[in-house]
Amino acid sequence: MRKHSTLIYVVNRIEAEKESGLSTRIDEFINNLLDEMPDNGKSPSDRIIGNILNFSRSYDAKKTKSVGYVEMNLN
Repeated sequence: MRKHSTLIYVVNRIEAEKESGLSTRIDEFINNLLDEMPDNGKSPSDRIIGNILNFSRSYDAKKTKSVGYVEMNLN
């Protein structure tokens, strides 16, 4: 079993793709896709935004000597 979190994997993967030029093509594809999407004027409610911000305040990741990074949701 790997001792890396998903975030570390994603960051390393993106860095590797930058060197190959693949991420540039992916970024262009996503930007084009977003430009083509209709803007329906809807946005998340204040309650939803508050929930997301509360979660981000309670999330933390620490590096340990024995297992690498540990992700925590502080209560």
